[in-house]
Parts: sequence; structure tokens; C-alpha cells
Amino acid sequence: MGLDSFMNKTYSIVNLLSLALGNETAAKRQIILSSDNEKFTIPVTPRSYEIKTAQNNETIDILDFGEAMLFGNAKLKRLSFSGFFPHPKHDYPFIVGDVKTPIECVELLTKWKEAKKPIRVIITDSPVNLMMGLREFTYREQDGTRDIYYKLSFIEYKELNTPSANNDKQIDETTGLKQRTDEPENPESWVDKADDILDASKKVYGDYSHWRNIVQSNDLKNLAINNVTKLNLRKNLK
Repeated sequence: MGLDSFMNKTYSIVNLLSLALGNETAAKRQIILSSDNEKFTIPVTPRSYEIKTAQNNETIDILDFGEAMLFGNAKLKRLSFSGFFPHPKHDYPFIVGDVKTPIECVELLTKWKEAKKPIRVIITDSPVNLMMGLREFTYREQDGTRDIYYKLSFIEYKELNTPSANNDKQIDETTGLKQRTDEPENPESWVDKADDILDASKKVYGDYSHWRNIVQSNDLKNLAINNVTKLNLRKNLK
């Protein structure tokens, strides 16, 4: 009997004893994975899991002082655990999750990994409730039991929400780049509604600081625009 098989069987006995003694919470802890509209509860809860957190701190060497630390932002969390997918023929009494064949479990996790979509990972009765990406999935058979032993590792997923990522402007055929999100739709629409260059800058760009761009792009001599029939407001902002 292999070490993993021995430890899993020992863990199963402990779970059964815990249940017999009334400690149902420990026996029924579950790991629940979900992606899109699918949910998968790990059939046998692993003995342990590991969360790794880190901070992107840096150390610098200052003259006549020595080393100093600069605090950085938190790195993405890492989660890992291992266990086995039991074959239904064994009829183990410690199943707490979905009743699937080991092959079905492997196929589902492989599909989720290759779909390149985040997976919600929840470990009941624990602080783990994270949106994550499946980073590594390894599995093997041993002992001729038809059970499949696996190792899973996840990395935290954070959705990017930046103006450039959400820019739905058309791509310029010449440059191959999307139009700037801060450019006005109609470069002439504010001419008759602005009192002067400062007013035009405020109304078009949201503040007064871009008035120089308007002056430079239109070769204006002063801030008055009474004698200007149209303005070029598409100069890249500095």
C-alpha cells in the first residue's frame, strides 16, 4: 500500500470516528468549485489545504543608513490541495461531495482549465472564498484501485477594469490603435457654446488644463475665439 493511500484511509477512519462522536462539522467540510453555470463539490474533502500570501515589498540600500524596506502591494493569493477521486465501485462511506467517476472529475477540471475562465473556490467553514484560475492540475492512478489521485493549485484572479480595457472605440486603420477615449465625438460641437479657450477646454475635456492644446492645434494668438469659425479639438492631450 502506498503512503498516499495509507494516509487517505487513515483520514477516512478519523472522519468516521469524528462523525460517531458527534463532530459533524469536521466530517462534512466541503470544497466547492464553480465556473459559469457549473458546480463541482470535491467528493472526498482533502486532509489539508495551503494558502500562500505575499507582499511585493522591496529593500533598498541608502548611503550612510543601510537597508530600508519599501512596502509594496499584495501579490495574488495561491491555493493548493491534494486528494483523490474515489471510484463508485468502492462505495466509500465518507463521500461528502458529488458522486462522479474519477474520469468525469478529471474531464470536468480539464475542461475548466482549458476554458481559460475563473473558478470560484469555496472551502466551507474556512476563510477561503476566492475567484481563482486553475494553474496546475496533475493526477495519477496507483494501487490498482481505479481511484485517481490528484494535486490542484490555483492562483487568485482579479478582473481588470481599466479605461483602456473598456474602450469600445473603433480601431484606426492607419495606426492599428483604438481612438482615445478622451477625444470629443464632434470637434466642432463646442465652438458656439464656449465663451473662450478656457471655457472650451473645461466643457470638452472636463478641466481648464488642456487649453494650451487647443491654442497650439489651432495656431491661436489669444484666448478669444469670437473670430474663429471652427476649432481642432483632436490634438493628443499632454
